[in-house]
Amino acid sequence: MYSHFGLYFTEAHVKQAREQRAREPFQQAWVLLDHYQPPTVVAAIQYLGLRYRFVGDLDAGERALREIESLDVLVDAQQPYIAQVASLAALTQGYEMLCDHPANHGSQSWHDRFMAALEHLEQPYEQLMHVDLVWLNLLHLVAGIILEDSTRFDQAVETFKRVIDHDVHPEGYISKAVHVPEGQENYYGGSLYRMLLTAQALVLTAEAATHAGTDLWQYENRGVSAMTPTPYLLYYYYFPEKWHWETGLALEPVQAFYREHAGLWDIAQRQLFLRDRKVLLDELQPIYDVWGGGLTTLTHGTLEHRRRRGWFG
Repeated sequence: MYSHFGLYFTEAHVKQAREQRAREPFQQAWVLLDHYQPPTVVAAIQYLGLRYRFVGDLDAGERALREIESLDVLVDAQQPYIAQVASLAALTQGYEMLCDHPANHGSQSWHDRFMAALEHLEQPYEQLMHVDLVWLNLLHLVAGIILEDSTRFDQAVETFKRVIDHDVHPEGYISKAVHVPEGQENYYGGSLYRMLLTAQALVLTAEAATHAGTDLWQYENRGVSAMTPTPYLLYYYYFPEKWHWETGLALEPVQAFYREHAGLWDIAQRQLFLRDRKVLLDELQPIYDVWGGGLTTLTHGTLEHRRRRGWFG
């Protein structure tokens, strides 16, 4: 049996956020929890689940369950493949946060639609782009948790370990995320974006597995772990023109993409404090990242002294 609460956070995270409500970065995160405007139905379900978990808002939880039941299908086939996978993973988190809501009596409809969505997304790993592979593997892992499917969960753990063993360079570079078949160079925004999304999926996989009883944060090979790509990526938020594998990267769109997919920085910082990552977090928080765990500054905020200084200052 797996622990069921929030996939990427536990009751201890909620307790800390409540106790530190008046301190930063939690103060800003609580404000955002009151004022966030979800851009999609999936984001709304996730957000309402967070309100249920952190505020005890029963009405929000019931609204989320109604939203879930109202979805005819759980994935939008018109979206890019990675967006379909990541959105279903976010929806899975939303449903998991409602596992003990009084109005959640279990739903065969949800189960059937979820299994249909998984089947729709299923692809042989060897036929996928590397960034798609790691996101599909994250989906397999969280599906294993909510379905109590230990075989699916264990297979996802082994795939994660193979990625760490073979695909992540000790300096943090992931060649398979950057180098793609000819003609696919711009897949999902280009090489830096794919690198960031790959790192995000690894961080989320490690976090979800750890809370489910398998501590993937401690898994290491050749000095490489799920944490390894995150320091490597920090620099390019400020200096995308220094990215070696792509030309023409402009500061504004790169920073916008980093902001949209910023949840990994909160999660990584809670695991291992880095001063340079703190500089970035001071600029980005409070973070709400739909694919990356939701309001991560609330769920994973850290209390180290906040200093607004320059890069590597």
